[in-house]
Amino acid sequence: MMDYHLHPNYSIDAEGSIESFCKMAIQGGLQEIAFTTHLDTDSSTDDCFVNVKGRRVSTRSNLWLEEYESEVRTADDTYKDQGLRVRLGVEVDYIPEMDGALPERFYATDFDLILGSTHLIDHIAISASDRAEHAFSRYTAPELGEKYYTLLLEAIETELFDILAHLDLYRRFGQIFYGEEIHEIWKPHLKTIVQAMKKHNVGFEINTSPLRRKQTQPMPEENIVRALKEFGITVVTIGSDAHSPADVGAGIHQASALLKRVGYTHIFHFEARKAIKRPIW
Repeated sequence: MMDYHLHPNYSIDAEGSIESFCKMAIQGGLQEIAFTTHLDTDSSTDDCFVNVKGRRVSTRSNLWLEEYESEVRTADDTYKDQGLRVRLGVEVDYIPEMDGALPERFYATDFDLILGSTHLIDHIAISASDRAEHAFSRYTAPELGEKYYTLLLEAIETELFDILAHLDLYRRFGQIFYGEEIHEIWKPHLKTIVQAMKKHNVGFEINTSPLRRKQTQPMPEENIVRALKEFGITVVTIGSDAHSPADVGAGIHQASALLKRVGYTHIFHFEARKAIKRPIW
């Protein structure tokens, strides 16, 4: 079993050390995990920081990246004899103005995988309960879909990312604002998104965090997962999006059951940004 979306306390909205996440993963019977600390990129927000030994450091600094890489690799060396492999990942929040938003050392870092996500529309976090409505109030549901999936397409075409994280993130708070219409806005865009994913070898994740928020569907929801399968997207991972050790592995059994239900037989793990398939547990 694997959990490929974990935020240790390098992420400013998370708590718990890398060591504590690893220990919880072993207790939960996981064989592989990936740490994917947030790398926020929009400097007009207050989110472009990480925590390093109690200090808040700009995400554009090389300092945190060196420390983070070293600590994750040390954890892999420490815990692999206990049956747990620990992968080095990062979650980069895509914005159109990406030039200069990443640390200089980013491209020299030997990541195992890079998650791509879109949290912002008009520089407003649609994933934040206190900000999402401000973005949604500007658009009808179809207009929101156009904005969101245009950004997602741009993200894919950068060729920076291996996996799209929580592909329908707008649904977290969008259902409250738009109602059931929010479940339809992906339909005009998915074919174009899939074509780009195939061209640039980008997969997607089943993100189980909505299941902890009393929602019945992970991200993306089952109808989108089914459509991705029918369009021939094969590379898929599962991640809890845990921001504390207590949530490591949460919902991964439900996610694997969903994948099987729609016809997937394999899941993928990553090493040095190479996708390697294995049977779904």
